[in-house]
Amino acid sequence: MSAPRPHRPELHSSIAQIDLSHLGFRIEGQSIAGVETWLRIPQWSLGIDVGRSPDHIVRCRHLALTHAHMDHAGGLAQYLAMRRLYSLGTSTVYAPEAACADLTTLVNAWQRLHGHDFDWRLKPMQPGEEAELGGGRFLRAFAVQHVVPALGYAVFERPRKLRPEYVGQPGEVLRELAARGVVTTTQSDRVLLGVSGDSLVSVLETSRDLQQAEVALCEVTFLDGRRSVADAHVGAHIHLDELIERSELLACRHFVPYHISQIYSVREAQELLQTRLPPSLAERTHPLLPYDRARPPSGTQLAT
Repeated sequence: MSAPRPHRPELHSSIAQIDLSHLGFRIEGQSIAGVETWLRIPQWSLGIDVGRSPDHIVRCRHLALTHAHMDHAGGLAQYLAMRRLYSLGTSTVYAPEAACADLTTLVNAWQRLHGHDFDWRLKPMQPGEEAELGGGRFLRAFAVQHVVPALGYAVFERPRKLRPEYVGQPGEVLRELAARGVVTTTQSDRVLLGVSGDSLVSVLETSRDLQQAEVALCEVTFLDGRRSVADAHVGAHIHLDELIERSELLACRHFVPYHISQIYSVREAQELLQTRLPPSLAERTHPLLPYDRARPPSGTQLAT
């Protein structure tokens, strides 16, 4: 039986929503390479990146920054200031450890300019490090390759399951075994969401979290020959040609390409993804695209 198709209602003319009710959450956001990226999973009070800070993401208690480029972290001070304005309490910001000193300096400067301290905690993260989000869910960082210190993130649950040899045993037997100190359960992670952040395509080969996630959000900045694979590598980004060659690595139920360059209109991006991806992946693909993004004016030179 095929997986249910996500429902994609429109939040705002430029904000996309992918409703994954069958998995218990939805993804909202905006992502245009070089301009802004922010994602929100409201059911988990989790934001990922904050290139700008719309009201949607201000409500998130947790904010995970993949890296400190302006289009991914430029809205951090505004996010913190708006949370203070609305008395929303302490927020926890997760970021690559190597970026934390500079982020602290920037926020301290904004606090002085603002005339108030912000209510926040900064949690430095390294690959493999985990943090509790609440509700039985955890955040885990994984390694990526980008031009500045960067991380990808996975959100996962860690349910306990009976070991195969004890499945079907009566409750009283299991309780007796537990009283004797026999371990009858095991823990196994269920990765609900994996987000690559900006990265070279090697992340698909090295991150099991991204490979095995129920929903995999992967940066795919360039989609056709208008930009070459070499062009993508200049900024340490992924080209669709490279992803196609490794598509068998993605075991996800839903694949969400994001961070698509603004050289493509929404319609072009949708058509290229549907026609160029292998059918087995194309049918699971739901790109995160704004609804009203137009092509840039003729002759505009774009660096993204």
